[in-house]
Amino acid sequence: MKSFKLTLLAITTALILQGCGDDSDSDDSPTSQPDQPDITQPDQPNIDTEIIGMWSSDDTPNGELSTIIFMDDGTYIQTQVDGSQSTSEAGNGMELGSYSVSSTEGKLTATPIFDKNGTSGLSDSVMRYAQVSNGKLILKVDENENGIIDSNESYRFSETKSEGILGPWDFDDADDNELLGLAFLENGTYIQVQVDEDGSVNNSENGMEWGNYTIDAVTGQLSTTIIYDDNAGTGLSEPRTRYARVIGNTTLTIEVDDNQDDVIDDEEMFKFSRP
Repeated sequence: MKSFKLTLLAITTALILQGCGDDSDSDDSPTSQPDQPDITQPDQPNIDTEIIGMWSSDDTPNGELSTIIFMDDGTYIQTQVDGSQSTSEAGNGMELGSYSVSSTEGKLTATPIFDKNGTSGLSDSVMRYAQVSNGKLILKVDENENGIIDSNESYRFSETKSEGILGPWDFDDADDNELLGLAFLENGTYIQVQVDEDGSVNNSENGMEWGNYTIDAVTGQLSTTIIYDDNAGTGLSEPRTRYARVIGNTTLTIEVDDNQDDVIDDEEMFKFSRP
């Protein structure tokens, strides 16, 4: 597997909440109550849960990162970097897992597969609910485990645009059972994630990196500077000459001069598609 391979995940589901009524009938005996009319509760509005895509926290200060990606195959990715930007901070890093959402109340249940950010993300077993409202992903988390969602336990996320270079991209030649991914954000940062088939946190190449990027408008040359890197030797952290080109808003090619000979060979071209 080339060290540069990338692909990305994202998650979706649908939730429907309906009200229903009960019919109450009486018999014809003299002691019975008069017939009661049928009463049907009006349908409750559908809970908007179009959570497919990549979401960034609205409450994250500059110099920090908090994103979550939901995918329609029942998996998710969560990335977290606090103000320390330190790889030794237990809460920094990424996690990959599976999830489900109840069809009646939007309750979100998550099971980690790979967890390299401690108690951050969805790995701790507390009560959570998820829905999309007015274009925002709303996560409600019972952090103090008192059985209710308090006013300070609701978190808002904005969806990352998928236009031009922006948004998540899937590496077309990713191996089965691997997570290899890349996304470009509007604030000039990118995220790269990688987990191999074994999914071991002891593999130094498994994890994420987060950095700044610029793209030359004429040549397409992609330049990056690292902010956080806990997947050594993979992604965009190595000093290389790279070019990024988007075709029709659906295909991204990244050309990497691995040999540093100013020539891009076929094996140094990597193709991506929108997830």
